[in-house]
Amino acid sequence: MPKKIDKHFENNYTNLMKLKILFPSLVIFLLAINLNCAQENMINLLPAGKDGWVKSGEPEIYDRNNLFDYMDGGAELYLAYDFQTLVMQRYLSDSKDPLKKNSITIEIYQMNSSPDAYGLFSFDQEGEMVKVGQKGVYGYGLLKFWKDRFLVRILGSQSNLREIILGLGADIDQKIKSEGVLPELLSRIPKDNLIPNSDHFFHKQTLLNNLYFLSDKNILNLTDKTDCLLADFGFDEQILKLLLVEYLDLNQAKNAYESFNKFYLEGEVSETDKIIEIEEGKLVGVDLENNYLLLVFEGTEKEIALQLLDSVKNSLR
Repeated sequence: MPKKIDKHFENNYTNLMKLKILFPSLVIFLLAINLNCAQENMINLLPAGKDGWVKSGEPEIYDRNNLFDYMDGGAELYLAYDFQTLVMQRYLSDSKDPLKKNSITIEIYQMNSSPDAYGLFSFDQEGEMVKVGQKGVYGYGLLKFWKDRFLVRILGSQSNLREIILGLGADIDQKIKSEGVLPELLSRIPKDNLIPNSDHFFHKQTLLNNLYFLSDKNILNLTDKTDCLLADFGFDEQILKLLLVEYLDLNQAKNAYESFNKFYLEGEVSETDKIIEIEEGKLVGVDLENNYLLLVFEGTEKEIALQLLDSVKNSLR
């Protein structure tokens, strides 16, 4: 005769199977709740209005899946910094004068980390420095600042809206209660001769080529796991560019070093000579320090290029 199945075991098994079926649905449900809460929190950062400026329509919300619907062709930049959510709101002046019917657009971008929020801000730091957020710039009717995991852009339809734009920015700044941390690479480079606001933090080769073109190929093996910093250093009348790349381990850094030497310097760099003339009057410096790759471009004097390389290596130790 077949063995009789224990009733207690049968009930436990049935309950287990029910949980197995319900668990994925529960996870999806909880993720949806979390996403909705995050979006609601971002909407709450928007000013209700200011000095005769009122909201026009409902806020628009975009995520990684539909960001291209808002900015066709420009979304790659934001996605490269681990973009999560965008809340966009337009404001109109309540003036009765049709000539004063200007508009202001507020965009609040949330990244996955504060270093990436800073990186997105650092991609273009041109403009007048303003005391909004942890760092902010204003120019030609556009205010841009970063704080915590957020990048905020406020754009006016006219260039004469500076004060109201800065006021709206200050309102959002006050609503973001926490501050973020800067990319660690910024603390690993020397401050002497560093040109203020020339730093750019990023990860991928596509961003590097927008900042300083090296090659159509990814000769430095950059990925979303590499941290990169491009910055300018001034020496008298010379401006040198430093590219510092942090890899996950020494082996990855060595592979990138060899790849750069092969494809960019055509194998000319050696253990004893770190500075190579790539064209008449133009020098490139290359070196390794643990899991960091150091590259110097636009040099014209070998001693100065070596000085910058050595200074960076000392900062990394």
